[in-house]
Amino acid sequence: MMIISSSLKGNYSQYPYDTNLISLTILAVYRHCPHSLKLSSLNTPQHTATPTHNSYTMPDIVFDIVGTCISYEKVIEGIQTRLGDKFKEAAIDTRLFFFFWLAGCERDYSYLSQCGKYQPFGDIFHYTFYRSLFFAGIKKPREFATEEDLEYIYGEWFKLEGRPELKEMFQLLRDYGFTIWCLTDASHDRVSGYFKNSGVEMPAENLISCDSIGAGKPEAAVYKYIAKKIPSSGNDAFFAAAHMWDSIAAKQGGFITAWSNVHELEPCSEVFGKPDIIAEGLVDMAKKIIAKHKELTGSN
Repeated sequence: MMIISSSLKGNYSQYPYDTNLISLTILAVYRHCPHSLKLSSLNTPQHTATPTHNSYTMPDIVFDIVGTCISYEKVIEGIQTRLGDKFKEAAIDTRLFFFFWLAGCERDYSYLSQCGKYQPFGDIFHYTFYRSLFFAGIKKPREFATEEDLEYIYGEWFKLEGRPELKEMFQLLRDYGFTIWCLTDASHDRVSGYFKNSGVEMPAENLISCDSIGAGKPEAAVYKYIAKKIPSSGNDAFFAAAHMWDSIAAKQGGFITAWSNVHELEPCSEVFGKPDIIAEGLVDMAKKIIAKHKELTGSN
């Protein structure tokens, strides 16, 4: 029996070679000669168990992060802590205010990207706060909330955490054989912080920020970029999000798409059309993604 040296055990980041290529090579040998290769000694960041699907290629899945994997609750709590009493007097619902502010940011982020004036999402979020208060009915927003209030709330934006099912979802997909990638409108550092806050391992090289592309979702160039970045294509290339606009844009970019109701609840398919998978929660999405891959590839 050929044994993979235990010296390869642990984090591959210290070695100057392509770990995805190593994983593909090992899996290919294993599929052809399952008794000649021992995989139990390997422990990579992306694949902590022998993949269970019967395919010669390693499938890839790209995730949207904020809103899909990461919850907004921390920043909503921050707004309530800082402005809750004032909001109550002004008859403003804290949660509704936040999502109105967020929707305005997403619109401006997308519009600026489309017209060639790309700006980081965090800057748009920060500098549209007072405008959002005005739209919420506050006639003098800079008297209503101080700069200290804004900085406190903005600080909470960096403390977001993963949704309850995040770890289990990632583990199911990795155990099956998926390599997980992240494509986010947020900055690389901010999203890295979210995973650390949540105790979830994510290799830095698998986390792609639109800041590095110079274009924002849902522009076609973004999905084209990530499609070229990942090793897989066709039935082995999946995209998962809790934003329907993101799912449908990825579908147009050639991905097999999955949408979870954890953020929007209603898919509004009359407007967006239908992704390949509609799921309730993150674990349900992982299970349906695995089932869809088996269906498409004839795996068992």
